[in-house]
Amino acid sequence: MHVAAFAGWSRSGKTTLIAELIRRLVARGERVGAVKHTHHPLVDENRGDTAKFLDAGAMPAILAGDREAIVFTGTSSHRVSYLSPDELPALCGNVDIVLVEGFKEFDGWARFDPPRDVEEVLANLDRIRRR
Repeated sequence: MHVAAFAGWSRSGKTTLIAELIRRLVARGERVGAVKHTHHPLVDENRGDTAKFLDAGAMPAILAGDREAIVFTGTSSHRVSYLSPDELPALCGNVDIVLVEGFKEFDGWARFDPPRDVEEVLANLDRIRRR
C-alpha cells in the first residue's frame, strides 16, 4: 500500500484535487482509501469532505481527529482510536493507495502541496509507486 499526503492552507484546493485523483485512480481500476484530518469535533454523519471522497470512489473514507477517527464505508461507520497518524492507512484495508488530506506536522508520507495539476500529481504518484 502506498500513501500520499496533501497539506496546505484552507481553501487551497486540497479536497477538490484529492476527489479528482480518487476518480481517476478508481477509473484505472485501483482501490483507493482516503483520510481527512480535522481539528473540529468528530461527527458521525457522512457529510462534507469524507462524503466527497466516498462519492468519488474512495472506500473507505476516514475522518481523523486527534487520536480518534471515524471510518466511513458509505453504508456504515465506526469509531477507532489511534496513537499515531501512521496507523490510519491500515484502517483502509486492502487498497492500492491511500490519499491523506492534512496532518501538516506528520512527515511519514510522501507529501504534495496543492494547488497542483492533477496530471502532474498522477505522474508523480506513479513514479513514487514504481520505486
